[in-house]
Amino acid sequence: MASKYTELIEAYCKVNSVEIPAGFYRHAASHIAVIRNDLEKPKLVAKTFFNKSDLNYYLGNLEIQDQNLNEIARVIDFKNEKQYIVGKDRKAIEL
Repeated sequence: MASKYTELIEAYCKVNSVEIPAGFYRHAASHIAVIRNDLEKPKLVAKTFFNKSDLNYYLGNLEIQDQNLNEIARVIDFKNEKQYIVGKDRKAIEL
């Protein structure tokens, strides 16, 4: 059975035409999801995050594919209903 966050993330991706990788289904989803915008088309990162320190570590080590974008990723916190954008500095800024 899919978790609450898996269903919420799937629904968001469907509405926003975001690709879901097969690896997303390997583990139970946590409430923080990252959507990469620096790829050919928006794509969900297979790993979801439970806390912001893990998220910040991931963002700090992220290899940016398209350096010309101002928004390389979007972070969505489904638990707290917040969205963030991630710029070239790899820092999440709340919308």
